[in-house]
Amino acid sequence: MKSPSLTILAFFLILHCSQSTRPFSKTVIGKTKSFEEIESSVTQKGPIKFQKFLAADWIADRSGLLDFKDPKTKSAGLVEGEEEIQIYFYIVEHPKFGKYLIDTGISNVFKKEPQDWPVSKLIQNVMNLDKLKIKSILSETLKDDQITLNGVFLTHMHLDHIMGVPDLPNQTTVYVGPDESNYKAFLNLFVQGSTDRLIGENVKIEQLEFKNKSPENIEILDFFGDGSLYVLWVSGHTPGSLAFLVQTTGGTQLIVGDTCHTTWGWEQNVPPGKFTSSLELNRKHLNQLKEITQKFPKIKIHPGHQSFK
Repeated sequence: MKSPSLTILAFFLILHCSQSTRPFSKTVIGKTKSFEEIESSVTQKGPIKFQKFLAADWIADRSGLLDFKDPKTKSAGLVEGEEEIQIYFYIVEHPKFGKYLIDTGISNVFKKEPQDWPVSKLIQNVMNLDKLKIKSILSETLKDDQITLNGVFLTHMHLDHIMGVPDLPNQTTVYVGPDESNYKAFLNLFVQGSTDRLIGENVKIEQLEFKNKSPENIEILDFFGDGSLYVLWVSGHTPGSLAFLVQTTGGTQLIVGDTCHTTWGWEQNVPPGKFTSSLELNRKHLNQLKEITQKFPKIKIHPGHQSFK
């Protein structure tokens, strides 16, 4: 039988261990949109220049990437084991409002020896970071392309999506979903320190506010107000997970984030497994993303950690 004091301590830790201790503010920006308004406004091309960058090749546990309790996973005969995945970041350039990142890739600090990384040894082992094969460094990309950033969007704050934050210029505004940086979970007891070190003290975290507070259905913000960049709140993988519907010069793009990690998961409509916070919400919002894309047959999909050929 568990000691009452240990039970109380565990409960206290769960309640008080947030994703990050870094300060944040809430921001009201953009215009709330409905699915119907999106459907009528999305065209084949838009004003935004869009670039996708491969930051690293990587390996992850397949049972975290896919729900192995899903009947489709079982019928496909998939087995648990390692899956080859990638880490990406994106640059979106609006002709009026400037350049923004979506996720951050890998920072220059990860070119050092692992003992000098801002990620604990425990987390390095659990995340298989020894199998990370870096392909590009954020600071080098920003310098080579002479990019001045107007802000950064994070699909969510899991470590593999914030590993480029140390390369961001001082006072860069980083936009996250509702309750993303301050949501409390027992797992944060182990990752909070690494998250805080990666985030550092020089960026400004702003949590986007959505008109409707219920995460049951996808909430939509027209960020620039001109229908070029829609921010979709897809709570599930994490409470503040975001996806992005982007009207680019090359056509409409949907950045899914980790609402779906893999190309097979997207094609079969199978959500992530043990890596996700709320499987029920994740599955529901993945279904809703699929419904949106069915209205736009030429849309290009970008799962969180793999790419369609």
